[in-house]
Amino acid sequence: MSMDVTKGPTRVYIDPARCIANGKCTTVAPGVYVIDEETGVAVISHPDEATMEQLWAGARACPTQAIIIEQFGRRVYPTILAPMFGTTNDEERDEA
Repeated sequence: MSMDVTKGPTRVYIDPARCIANGKCTTVAPGVYVIDEETGVAVISHPDEATMEQLWAGARACPTQAIIIEQFGRRVYPTILAPMFGTTNDEERDEA
């Protein structure tokens, strides 16, 4: 069992701090994702046999977005959004 899988340029990993063992990933991709009984965190049970479709399905189903997908070293899922409020670049320049 693994928390990290690399297939070609794509890396899929599970953030154990975000996983709440909801199990939706195990529902959409049975046999690929399982909940580890000792840690209570989702893991990838058969990384060599998992297809990209199954890995993506589990990531999309995760309610806490604990399954992260990177391609060519860049995070592609879940996307990181820029903050809507807070310090703008103009405010940072004024403070300097």
